[in-house]
Amino acid sequence: MRRSELKLGRKPLRERTRLPEDAPSYPVGHRVRLEALIILHERESSAADIAELLDEDVRLVTNHLRELYDAGCIEFAGHKGDGNIKRAVYRAVTRPLISDEEYEELSLKERHEINGVAIQWILAECLSSYRNKKMDSDEALCLITDAPILDAEGRIELRDLFTASWNGESGEAFDALKSAQEIAARAADRMTESGETGKTVVVTLMAFERGGVGPTTDSW
Repeated sequence: MRRSELKLGRKPLRERTRLPEDAPSYPVGHRVRLEALIILHERESSAADIAELLDEDVRLVTNHLRELYDAGCIEFAGHKGDGNIKRAVYRAVTRPLISDEEYEELSLKERHEINGVAIQWILAECLSSYRNKKMDSDEALCLITDAPILDAEGRIELRDLFTASWNGESGEAFDALKSAQEIAARAADRMTESGETGKTVVVTLMAFERGGVGPTTDSW
């Protein structure tokens, strides 16, 4: 079957071979797809570059990259090379940085698309590090998870706590939030008084060595 022509950027949603809800997990279903994506998280690369790093057949890697592109998991960055030797080059989908105000203005369909990019990145990085046993040898590994029940105010507090911590913010407002455990306790007290049932929220803090392979500089 002849494939359609490569177009710069990400394949349009209506032309993809995977539904948005299926695409984030597609790269982790095969070792070559997974490791190729991790390499693309670090830099733009061609099939030949990735095949050399993974010690795999170029044709095999080419097919997997095209499948990732068709699924909407990566972007086509153009052709590079000298003379008659032109290589198709791919890149990871850019993870957008969106403020709370901007996110609120997005439609549910737009949120679904953006969240899928973040989920794909997280899944791939986690499984690559685990698969390559980088997590096991990381003495500073941090994998903290919980599932507290929070009311609406508690969910906002948790978001504000994580955002402030990430941005290095401080002050009375940040100090008042204290911790995820404190937020959950306050939410429980409020729900006891109000009768609100709340929602179970997945809370995760992770820090681990990346499982990527090969050098981190371009090979052109």
